[in-house]
Amino acid sequence: MNKTDFFTDGAAYERLMGRWSRLAGQVFLDWIAVPQGLRWIEIGCGTGAFTEELIKHRLPIELVALDPSPDQIAFARTRSSLAAVKFQTGDAQVLPFDDAVFDVAVMALVIHFLRDPLRGVVEAARVVGPGGWVVSYVWDYAMGGSPTAPVVAALKSLGFGTVSPPSAKATSSSALRDLWLSAKLDDIETRVIPVAVTFADFEEFWHSMTGPVGPVGKTIAEMSPDDVDRLRALLRTRTPTRPDGRVAYPANATAIKGRKRLP
Repeated sequence: MNKTDFFTDGAAYERLMGRWSRLAGQVFLDWIAVPQGLRWIEIGCGTGAFTEELIKHRLPIELVALDPSPDQIAFARTRSSLAAVKFQTGDAQVLPFDDAVFDVAVMALVIHFLRDPLRGVVEAARVVGPGGWVVSYVWDYAMGGSPTAPVVAALKSLGFGTVSPPSAKATSSSALRDLWLSAKLDDIETRVIPVAVTFADFEEFWHSMTGPVGPVGKTIAEMSPDDVDRLRALLRTRTPTRPDGRVAYPANATAIKGRKRLP
């Protein structure tokens, strides 16, 4: 599965994941404590949800945002707050940049899509200068920490499998640390970022999670109407619902930061 196979509808992605990625991203940007006014590359910018937070929190003097999906790049370019960002399509595992041209490389909710995560981290380290930062956060798919986890669990219990990201096992703290160590990065730190996933009611939860935009939605789109009804009924009974009708449950992202070795 490639990232370009999914998430081509920017508005649907916003309903599914954008708001939660922003919540995690705000905590992440405060935690990495990287100075303002640096040269950044965002690897896997998607619809630009995290890009907006990056600009607000870190005030980069230069920001290049790269993604393999032309559709997501096109959506990101519609955001007026991102007019100064240099967008381009490209592969995280073969970055089209010279060595040591950035101060910070960031991957937000990306590494699980890479078929060779280590190659992606090594490439990120290559394009930052000595002492530069390589930072990332990703939903902890290894421990069921994604906002879509309740739907995935319900699908599995009904005998339906969803297409997993190619490197879902690379999303735990220990797996990410191993990648950063293998890329010869120093001063490595990790943390868990909890996010409260909430919806106004079950209908908002259902329509947000089942749109044909990601692996879960694509799986549901291929099911028969009877099976969709079974899934909906099961989620009705399983999904945590408050007395006021709001749907609420926890998600978790894993964050990591490291620095490129000095000569």
